[in-house]
Amino acid sequence: MPDPDGLELSHAQLAPSEAISYFRQKVNMPTQRWGELESAAHARGFAVAGATSHALLTDFKTAVSRALSNGTTLQEFRKTFNSIVKKHGWSHNGSPGWRAKIIYETNLASAYSAGRYRQMTTPAALELYPYWRYVHHACAHPRPAHVAWSGTILRNDDPWWATHYPPNGWRCHCTVEVVSAGRMERNGWKVEESPPVETRPWRNPATGKEEHVPVGIDPGFQSNQGLEWAKVEQARASTAMRPITHVNEQPVATLPAHEQRDVHRKQLRQFYDMEDKAAGNRPNGIVEAGNFHPAIQKLLDSKTASVLLSDDNIRKNIDHHPELGREDYEALADVLADPDYALPSKGDDYKLVLLYRTENAFYKVAVKTTRKRDVNFATSILRKSLRDLPQLLRNNDVLYEKK
Repeated sequence: MPDPDGLELSHAQLAPSEAISYFRQKVNMPTQRWGELESAAHARGFAVAGATSHALLTDFKTAVSRALSNGTTLQEFRKTFNSIVKKHGWSHNGSPGWRAKIIYETNLASAYSAGRYRQMTTPAALELYPYWRYVHHACAHPRPAHVAWSGTILRNDDPWWATHYPPNGWRCHCTVEVVSAGRMERNGWKVEESPPVETRPWRNPATGKEEHVPVGIDPGFQSNQGLEWAKVEQARASTAMRPITHVNEQPVATLPAHEQRDVHRKQLRQFYDMEDKAAGNRPNGIVEAGNFHPAIQKLLDSKTASVLLSDDNIRKNIDHHPELGREDYEALADVLADPDYALPSKGDDYKLVLLYRTENAFYKVAVKTTRKRDVNFATSILRKSLRDLPQLLRNNDVLYEKK
């Protein structure tokens, strides 16, 4: 049960980029009950107890992500929560205000914590600040264990931080601060021995399994989310896709155009096939989706014809357009190389919309180049009915039309 005596978190500050990155990399994990997802798994999985639909989870994840990025208040988030519940007809436990608050506060707290941990564990930070200090912040009804830990100073690599890095419970607002050798000397502080880690048995109501949770930590909070995120990132790095640069020791860029397109289709197919929501797997890395038609490269004033597709963009596209399949993503190579039309992206000289007709439909692909015009990306892909094409062309300036 969440602790009703924690501090009120009524609004979010604009989150640091590390906190936003931590949250965005999570994958939807449908669950029937709280406790189905192990504590460590929350570092890569986004779950809302009782939310079994990917569409519902995606809407909640988008709302939390906006709260992190935009500083959305709890009051504003509650309105969004009510709209999402109504849209999906979701039947949930607890009052709407209570559920919204738990989703909001728990996810923001873990994201800020993981983001802070990443900042504290850069090589430079670890060297400058070899010690960490646990800090309990005053509240009306403090947890005795958290008060006892306050002021504890340990080396930044002490194993104790693997289980006791806050938050250490529902609505826990304890923090960890970095300490330099100079500050230790000025304050007369000494490095202490790690507090003993005593555990208590706890039976997970969702799985029925008996688990051992450190005393003073609420079940579900016994894993350092920043540390678990680092492990996830290491694992992802080992499996991340990268653009193919050579085939049979020959540079891809020197292959005939049709062979280059085959290479791009293969990479796009492999990229899409990494998606397996049931297993919690998502496309990971970046691939070359194709090469621009010379006219499109000229319109964007880009220094290169190569167009990349990032894992972030394909994940968003898969989440928002689940109707698209492998063959649709393979088609990106054809859209980029041989579009029927190019339309402007309103108010943005760095973006274009490409249209590509097939027998029964057409693809609408958004592309952009960087401000230095040296890297290009495909940012989204849609498949639409051919009957929508005439109106789209009437309502927009046509910058390029295939002859």
